[in-house]
Amino acid sequence: MQSASSPSTSTHDLERFLAVIGAAVCLIVSVRIWQVFSAYQPMWPLPDLYLMEMLAASVLGVWCLWSSRADISPLRGYLLWIVVGILFAFVIMGAWSVGFLFAPVAGLFAVTAFLSDRRRSDKPVFHWGAALAAALVQAVLMLSVIRLL
Repeated sequence: MQSASSPSTSTHDLERFLAVIGAAVCLIVSVRIWQVFSAYQPMWPLPDLYLMEMLAASVLGVWCLWSSRADISPLRGYLLWIVVGILFAFVIMGAWSVGFLFAPVAGLFAVTAFLSDRRRSDKPVFHWGAALAAALVQAVLMLSVIRLL
């Protein structure tokens, strides 16, 4: 008797599910932040752009897992970890303004990236480096733009 799906397929389905949930949570949190803070924020265009960036990053994370070449392209693994780095940088930098509202999103994408690495038997050290580099670039960009305005 054969099983209906292999462990690899079921893990891939779980990765996709978690990524979609992460993007949905990101959308809900972003819309709610926009509703609450847009009238009270004197420099509102900047936070608005950050919220749009978080949405774009989460959509990129979903795309990394849902595209037809997701399993054969090593670039998709790096892109997924870059998304994780961007999200975690925003969670840490956003702690001073919106708190840790995006922490569940970053956590869901981190779990997804770990599962993806495990399923594809990738060596995660380079992926973690990509996430760290993306987090540093995100933090530097955020601080630079804030300083300019």
